[in-house]
Amino acid sequence: MRNIYDKILGGLLGGATGDAMGASTEIRTTGMIKDKWGHLVTDIIQAPEDTWAHWSRRGQVTDDFSVSYYHALQIIKDKGKITEKGAEKAVLKWFEDPNYSQCAGPTTRRSIARMKGQKLPPTKQDRLLCVNSRASNGGAMKVGCVGLFDACNVDKAIDDAITMCKPTHDNTIALAGTCAIAAAVAEACKDRVSYLDVIEAGIYGAEQGFLRSSKIEGVSPVAGPDIVRRIRHAVDLGMRYQGRFDEAMDILSREIGGGLPAAEAVPAAFGYIAATKGNAMDTIVMAVNAGDDTDTVACMAGYIVGALNGYDRIPARFLELIEKENKFDLRKTATKICKLLEKEDK
Repeated sequence: MRNIYDKILGGLLGGATGDAMGASTEIRTTGMIKDKWGHLVTDIIQAPEDTWAHWSRRGQVTDDFSVSYYHALQIIKDKGKITEKGAEKAVLKWFEDPNYSQCAGPTTRRSIARMKGQKLPPTKQDRLLCVNSRASNGGAMKVGCVGLFDACNVDKAIDDAITMCKPTHDNTIALAGTCAIAAAVAEACKDRVSYLDVIEAGIYGAEQGFLRSSKIEGVSPVAGPDIVRRIRHAVDLGMRYQGRFDEAMDILSREIGGGLPAAEAVPAAFGYIAATKGNAMDTIVMAVNAGDDTDTVACMAGYIVGALNGYDRIPARFLELIEKENKFDLRKTATKICKLLEKEDK
């Protein structure tokens, strides 16, 4: 049995570890990773000059975990309540931090400009029926914290995930992927839960996320693949190649992908969990080395398997390094989340 603090801290540490480790391998293929270092990356190392995170220090996270952490701090400040207003405050506060704001992509930057009341110049996309490029993994990458605040309550995690991510990712595919991650983390916080239970919760989250968000004013449809089917396909591949790490990583990379679209990144995370039977570090290492948007996918998967396994399944030196280099206090944050959960139980 693991107490809830173990799981909450595990989720935070897993997400941060995946991001910090994946920052060094992002935009490479598995072959390029092996060519660069002579082996798979299994530690937190300095990001090379030819990656997006070339500016970072070893152990520093990127936008993936940092924006999630700023949301967690805001939710704590709001006494556990997740609101659109709080989500906007968190994004704006995060954007003020020069360590991470440089990571912000075009969708996030336009959303922030809108939140600030700035008049946005028209773009070629404004006349389009569907802006498919916005169906990205940007909501899913930051929503792991919602699953921790809604520990063991999958349906609440789905609703709160939509509330938190709608201000920046207001389309059905992005929100379906977002809800899959939040639901899986919430399920992972339960006692005596298996990796299969967590995967099923993720599939349920994707189904419900799509259905619930499609009924909300201001959420747009976009043209793209069915995330539920793609998660199932990724999981089938992962299950088929269990015990064959390199083969599983290769087939998931080639058939599912691991890029910016939510319909790639989110299914990939569940495929890695299936392939490794939910082992914390094996899942993170597979996500880090499968190629493409490695820091994002490893952050999402890390949140899930960290909560599933507990923080002590991730090297303690990673916790020390990440807290030091980012000036985060993951342990104190986990304690505060647990206190809020205790109040809800009462």
